[in-house]
Amino acid sequence: MAAQLVIFDCDGVLVDSETITNRVFARLITEAGWPVSFEDCCAQLKGRSMKDCVSKIEANLDYRLSPDWPDQYRDESYAALRAQIKAMPGAKEVIGLIGKAKRKMCIASSGPMEKMQITLGQTGLMEHFDGLIYNSEMVDRGKPAPDLFLHAAKEMGVAPEAAIVIEDSPVGARAARAAGMTCLGYVGGTLRDDAGLAAEGAHLINDLSAVVDYL
Repeated sequence: MAAQLVIFDCDGVLVDSETITNRVFARLITEAGWPVSFEDCCAQLKGRSMKDCVSKIEANLDYRLSPDWPDQYRDESYAALRAQIKAMPGAKEVIGLIGKAKRKMCIASSGPMEKMQITLGQTGLMEHFDGLIYNSEMVDRGKPAPDLFLHAAKEMGVAPEAAIVIEDSPVGARAARAAGMTCLGYVGGTLRDDAGLAAEGAHLINDLSAVVDYL
């Protein structure tokens, strides 16, 4: 079936946010009592919902995090994003190419809506996705479960097999595969994981514009 829908992950695909937020995350996790490097933080938690991250962090601690710990991370990471966020190279261009090809597009991200208001808003990308953003709070299970991608496709009126997902994390690629969707693994960012994406069946791309070859 010909591709009719492009589903973007947000962080690390449309906006260059992963380095910014994971540095904050690694520091706060270490301060909580689980020493974790920036690299390990990215490898173990990248692409997951905050609920899943908290569960994994607490599994490595001998106590439960305070209820306001996610709020502390939110406040510190949002401040860093406001000061440093940029669009990923080629993000604006690929949006235009998808429009010219007359295909639908949307975002399906593990991140909260408030965060995307900041990252997409400050980079000028939000105007292209008004009413076309779905996140893990809308489904029972976040990535790597397929629920979010299936929900997005249903809302967009497109069969799963006619959707293409652009992801930068193995967790997201696994979710796309479970949803029966073609996954393009974007490895043009700072925190690329070629081996992890390939292991999950993603077709690796260095340039976002390569999506047009799959439409």
